Amino acid sequence: MILLVDLGNTRVKWAWLDSSTTVMQQAAPYADWSLEDWRRQLFPGRTASRVVACSVAPATTMETLREATRLEGAGAVEFIEATRRLAGVTNGYENPAQLGADRWVAVIGAFHDRPIDSCIVNVGTAMTIDAVTAAGQHLGGLIVPGPDLMVGALHRETSDLAVRSAASKARADAAFASDTRSAIENGCELALAALVERQCNALAQRLGRPPRLLFAGGAAHRVRSWLKVASDHVPDLVLRGLAVIATQPTP
Repeated sequence: MILLVDLGNTRVKWAWLDSSTTVMQQAAPYADWSLEDWRRQLFPGRTASRVVACSVAPATTMETLREATRLEGAGAVEFIEATRRLAGVTNGYENPAQLGADRWVAVIGAFHDRPIDSCIVNVGTAMTIDAVTAAGQHLGGLIVPGPDLMVGALHRETSDLAVRSAASKARADAAFASDTRSAIENGCELALAALVERQCNALAQRLGRPPRLLFAGGAAHRVRSWLKVASDHVPDLVLRGLAVIATQPTP
């Protein structure tokens, strides 16, 4: 069996791949994990023939995963990096290696899930938006702060919003908020939702047809809930992409 691992900035997601079928993904924050936690959580009595991963995590976290994998007898971790072409998808970046591994793998996952024009949104610590055509051409994308990062910036860089937010009542979901906490959190999520809709419209105008909009990431629901357009939620999109890559024929 192959262990698939998606290392994010704050959370790790993983799943097992057996005969092209993935076991349901698991996810957890890893900031406080020890080496033994990595071994216990990712290798619960299973032996991995390979470990295929993508990462935007610090080098120290990647090294811990390497060590856990070595101790479990699974060999070296295969960290995926963006290339010019892979699995029927062509990278749209001028320098392909600059594209984040998680974005590259998510685009591949989206294309193989349904090979149609797609706008791919991944919402976590950062929010990324990428576009891929039905022919597998990645068109590029955007990177912006995720909702918590936006809220944190307002709290840090203003003199009184954090205090006012802490003194607010429980958050209320309203486009026009009547307390500071709701005004900040709703405003940040609405701003991200508006950007998503703007980029979907731009892609539709460029291609002459509406794209599929799909979301991944641990905070996807916080942006998706504000949208006025249809969207699909594919929480294991990066893992699906890793599964595609892991089963590609060796060149």
